Amino acid sequence: MKRILFLLTAVFTISLSAQSVNLASSNLKWSGSDVTGKTHFGSLSFSKADLQMSNGDITGGAFEIDMTTLKVEDLTGEWADKLAGHLSSDDFFSIDKFEKAFLILTDVSKLRDGSFHAKGDLTIKGITQPVEVHFTPNGTNGYNAAMTFNRAKFDVRFRSGSFFENLGDKLILDDIKLEATLAF
Repeated sequence: MKRILFLLTAVFTISLSAQSVNLASSNLKWSGSDVTGKTHFGSLSFSKADLQMSNGDITGGAFEIDMTTLKVEDLTGEWADKLAGHLSSDDFFSIDKFEKAFLILTDVSKLRDGSFHAKGDLTIKGITQPVEVHFTPNGTNGYNAAMTFNRAKFDVRFRSGSFFENLGDKLILDDIKLEATLAF
C-alpha cells in the first residue's frame, strides 16, 4: 500500500508543476481611457511570476507586480514623468505605500480553442477583488494574457464616476486593461 501511495504521489508531482515565467522576456502593458476616448498607456514589470501546469494545461498561477516600475509610454519627457508621478500618488495607486500588486489564479478552465479562462484574486492597494483573465498560447513557448479590472473596486477614486458626479469630459473610466506576454 505504501508503494502504491508513493507511486501515485510521484506521478501527481511530475504531472503538476510550476512553470517559472522568464521575467526578462515577459512584459505587462496597461491602458486607461477617459470619457472623450483619450487613452494613456504604459508598462509595469513582474517581480515574480509562476504558472501551475498539468499535462501542458494551465491549472493555476501566482503573479507579483512591482508597482514601482510603472512607466507611461504614450507621452515623453516631462509629461510622461508628471503622469507617472500622478498615477503613483494617493490619487491613484499609492505606490509608496503599496509597492506590490498580486494576482492569484484560483480556477482555470480550458476552452475548446486551446485558450484558458481563469478566475483569480487581484490585490491592489491592499484590497483583494475577484477578476477574470484570458490566456492564449502565443506560439513561442508562452502565453498572452488579457484582463480588465475596475479601479473603483480598489479605491482608486480620482475622477471616477463611481465616486463623483458631474465630471463631464473630466471623467476617467474605471476600467483598466492589462495585457501580458508571458515567456518561459
